Amino acid sequence: MSTASAGQGGLESGSGRRNRLRSARLYLVSDDATPEAALLELLSAAIDGGVDIFQLRRKGAAPRDLEALARRCVEICHRAGVLFVVDDHLELAVSCGADGLHLGHEDMPLSEARVRLGPDVLVGASTHDRDQVVSAVRDGADYISAGPVHPTPTKAGRPAVGLGHVTTAARFTTVPVVAIGGLDAGQAGMAVEMGADMVGVVRAVCSSADPAGEAARVREAVDRAAPWSWLWINGTMRKCLPHERLSDLARALGFDKEGVVIEVNGTIPSRDGWDELLLEPGDKLEVVHFVGGGALD
Repeated sequence: MSTASAGQGGLESGSGRRNRLRSARLYLVSDDATPEAALLELLSAAIDGGVDIFQLRRKGAAPRDLEALARRCVEICHRAGVLFVVDDHLELAVSCGADGLHLGHEDMPLSEARVRLGPDVLVGASTHDRDQVVSAVRDGADYISAGPVHPTPTKAGRPAVGLGHVTTAARFTTVPVVAIGGLDAGQAGMAVEMGADMVGVVRAVCSSADPAGEAARVREAVDRAAPWSWLWINGTMRKCLPHERLSDLARALGFDKEGVVIEVNGTIPSRDGWDELLLEPGDKLEVVHFVGGGALD
């Protein structure tokens, strides 16, 4: 029995949590400044405004000092059908019955956390470049965050990566992407259109005098935006722009080289037709690389 399954007590399965993760649109992360009692009120209000996932992140606190707060947050989140994630502290995530654990690059290796938590607890990872995206997915991440989009005191000293990294993450991941870092209702829609599946917020909601209203405004912006489409490439879920041309997707992923054939929904279009073929959600692509060969006399 894994460490996580021993502590979960028969709570929701990993597949159920991953299904809810894929439909999530607004991800709230706590700040360090809000007092515990006020944080619980803020969390309830933000959930009323449309939050789907809540991460308890208190960098200045030891895990033992967060136990009671984490358990109260679990109660509030689970009563509302919201996923609850703990930042950094694996043992706390297990002991309080969290749905997931989020790891940064200064925390334990993601591959180790995946093994220790087993299959039923979600694991998220922060990413700042393409290599980190690929590594996180390889090591078992269920979602990745892409950021910080803008400079933020939450990540003091961390250079902003802009919305460009959100698009890079969307291109090269097989799991949901959370855009985070200085985002609010004014930029949430743009983050989705650049490839994010959901938007993460901290100050926009935690520092607001009206957390429910601000969460609702961010959620509305996210819901109005046109999300990228999920399709299948060689049996794995990947993303593309809405109604993207096959030629553009092939170019972005490096599939436009000679010796590559792409089958779309059981049919192999000619290369001349790639510019005319618009991809739709749920399309099934098979990419075949031919290596070597010879000339016919």
